[in-house]
Amino acid sequence: MRITEKVLQSRLDIINRRLKTELVLNNAPCYGGYNLTSERGTVRHRVPPREMLNFLDGFLLGLDIERKEY
Repeated sequence: MRITEKVLQSRLDIINRRLKTELVLNNAPCYGGYNLTSERGTVRHRVPPREMLNFLDGFLLGLDIERKEY
């Protein structure tokens, strides 16, 4: 499966809705891929698309476990 910006952004939109926050996904392939930032700074440094997808999926799983929705 190809990991596109649309796939990553859809996961991030879910996280932003649940946390009522404004995390932003930035892409710069020449610097190593995607990073995740907030108004306070970097949440996750630049990683390839697949690694960012795993990070966002883990983030969502953590939110589900916290709310006991698993």
